[in-house]
Amino acid sequence: MRKVQIDLNAVAHNFRTVKEAAGNSRIIAVVKSDAYGHGMIEVARLLSSMGAWGFGLAELDEVERLHKAGIGGVKLLMAGVEPGMEADAVGLNAHCAVFNRAQLDRLDKVASSARTRARVHLKIDTGMGRFGFTPNEALDVLRSRSNWPNVEFVALFTHLSSSDAPSHPATRCQLENLDLLLQRLRSSGLRLPLVHAANSAAVFNFPESRYDAVRPGIALYGGMPADSGHASADPRLSRLRPAMRFSTRIVSVKRLPAGAAVGYGCAYTTPADTTVAVIPVGYDDGYLRALSNRAQVLVNGVRCPVVGNVCMKATMIDVSKVDGVDESCEVVLLGRQGDDEITPGELASWAGTISYELLCLLGTRNPRSFSRPVQDAGERMCLE
Repeated sequence: MRKVQIDLNAVAHNFRTVKEAAGNSRIIAVVKSDAYGHGMIEVARLLSSMGAWGFGLAELDEVERLHKAGIGGVKLLMAGVEPGMEADAVGLNAHCAVFNRAQLDRLDKVASSARTRARVHLKIDTGMGRFGFTPNEALDVLRSRSNWPNVEFVALFTHLSSSDAPSHPATRCQLENLDLLLQRLRSSGLRLPLVHAANSAAVFNFPESRYDAVRPGIALYGGMPADSGHASADPRLSRLRPAMRFSTRIVSVKRLPAGAAVGYGCAYTTPADTTVAVIPVGYDDGYLRALSNRAQVLVNGVRCPVVGNVCMKATMIDVSKVDGVDESCEVVLLGRQGDDEITPGELASWAGTISYELLCLLGTRNPRSFSRPVQDAGERMCLE
């Protein structure tokens, strides 16, 4: 009775929008975490047919799944490869992010044994404070790259912490740090064939961050990369279309008198005679308990509030304003019904989180189906 529908037409539309904004930059489509709950294989197959240069991944298992599905392009392990898994990564021709010398040593050794070369993207910490070489460390590594003869230094890249806020100074500071490193590399006679920095928000908010490639993630799925509420100057951002719809059906309807308690902990009391419906969705299905008494759903095109605490496999909603409500009624928890829509950003704001988290949870914990994208004239889409 729970159903997640993925609109691949929306994904294709969003890819075109990102591609338009990115200009001549190559696109590394981020499909980690099962494409943020949207189906990694289905999304990657579509985007490969539309010209994605590569895919951003988190786990070696994801590389293997794309490989088995026959999906080409660069497979970038953005958080590197775990110790002991280097041989598998090299064998699958994965591109590995590296952020310390020990990783380079292990990859070089494995590649030497396999009589091949390990392909790496050097991660630079320009101000995120998470993974990466400092610019000075990166310069030292590249000056001494002959120490790793079996490693091909394909690219260097960084990750931007605050690009969803166009006025935040952190992004320009990070880009200045990266540009300074690139200048020092050029003055030393060193240059890498590829530089990438832009995530979804930066593609639209910071044209100077696009470099040779961009790494869109949430934008491909229609989640606005501006959950913090900051506006973008690029009107293309508003053209993104959410690709996920999550729906169910009512399983019970009852009329409660004023003063009746609803759900665990008596967290809600009816202020008047109220019609309460139960839907078979709860926090086990990724519909967070934080949505209790805060979220809204759509029933017959009418917004209905969630009342009481979200349970493990059930949620109560107030359907008093809906005419003719019964057990046959569809309930939309995310997506469009009639003229109204519950957006990922709206749902996330009610839960006090970001859309990324909810999309990952809902998409991977519920039965999922896919639309077949419509082929545009002159554009090849191969979906077997």
